[in-house]
Amino acid sequence: MDTTTLTATEVIDGVRAAQRKEHEGAVEQLQFAVRWALIHPCRDEYPAGWEDDHGIFATTPTAPLAGAGAPLVDEFAPASFAAALGISLEAAKQRIADALELVYRLPRLWELVEAGVVPVWRARLISRETHDLSPEAVAFADRLISATPSKIGLVDAARLVQEARLYFDPDRAVADEEEELARRGVWIRHRGNPATTDVVMTLDTPDALLFDQTVGRIAGELRSLGDSDQLDVRRARAVGILADPQYALDLMSGREGAAPGPGSVLGAVNLFVHLDPDQPGAVSIEKLGAATDQLLTDWLRGHAAAGGKVIVRPVLDLSSTQAVDQHDPPSAMRELCTLRDAYCVFPGCLRDSRSCDLDHITAYTPIADGGPPGQTSPLNFAPLCRTHHRMKTFTAWDYKRRDDGTYIWTSPTGHQYEVPPNSRRPPRRA
Repeated sequence: MDTTTLTATEVIDGVRAAQRKEHEGAVEQLQFAVRWALIHPCRDEYPAGWEDDHGIFATTPTAPLAGAGAPLVDEFAPASFAAALGISLEAAKQRIADALELVYRLPRLWELVEAGVVPVWRARLISRETHDLSPEAVAFADRLISATPSKIGLVDAARLVQEARLYFDPDRAVADEEEELARRGVWIRHRGNPATTDVVMTLDTPDALLFDQTVGRIAGELRSLGDSDQLDVRRARAVGILADPQYALDLMSGREGAAPGPGSVLGAVNLFVHLDPDQPGAVSIEKLGAATDQLLTDWLRGHAAAGGKVIVRPVLDLSSTQAVDQHDPPSAMRELCTLRDAYCVFPGCLRDSRSCDLDHITAYTPIADGGPPGQTSPLNFAPLCRTHHRMKTFTAWDYKRRDDGTYIWTSPTGHQYEVPPNSRRPPRRA
């Protein structure tokens, strides 16, 4: 195809058509993989599989390709499939495994894949999270993942799969958490060049979040004192400063020789936790996933005992439309919009709304310049990452918000894109 004479509209139409063809081809490859598995059933008690303990495929199979309920495959079937595609045996096994997991154990997700709603590559990665679930647990995970198609992402899906594990096998969930806690430690790893040394840490999550916050704060102080190095270098230098606690305290206090008084703290850990009354004993933590309430309680107790600060935020009414006559939103309104829209509302953007700007959908006009009252309200706000905020402000891109929370974007070429509501609150179970 000669693309040199295409208009902007024709380029957008063409690339979208090419994307649809690419998706259809990827779906067909999975369909062929399933068919190949069905015409090569397992001949004995040794189906094709991989060595789970080491995360690599083994010459002597030890596990089925997909989870319980999916067809078992002949040990040598993937080899011919790999040769036909010109890929490695491991890749062929994985492709067949992904296809079987989707078709037989994640039928709702597979239906969305066939409809073009979910990309094949994303569905395949999700399927690798579920192969160890029981039939009941994987069916539950499939319902959760597919309940809101617009929210199907790798991170969200992995959290919902973990939630299914927790719901159907709470003893295992507790054991998994205990196993993770047993991995805590700090290691020094020297490489060839003596100029730098790697520090590898596995910490309690609250400690890690507070550590990251403190390192960022010290890096900011270094910049204000004239350090012009890039952020990563200043953060590395900040870790070195923490090795000298008195110097770190002096730096963060802003005055020479200063030290915190009794009971003072250097920061606070913010964990945004959602609780579901229908599932006692479990919580959902933003950016982290599902966990037992006992683990959360231990974190809070441990942090408070060490003099830390625990912030409890009130539950917000997401249906509130109360407006104010000022440009910047109050903190409660910002939090409401952050809960209502979990990500930047530009099509396909997955930037967390907590790190986004809040944009006036209809541009704000100061009251003194004749602007109407009530311009700053949840109905006229949407989170946009800085890139898409600038693009909306300085280019011909435009968008509106419908009453149901859907955003409709119009591009400079006139193409329209719909972004469904994407609340941060976890979906309710059927």
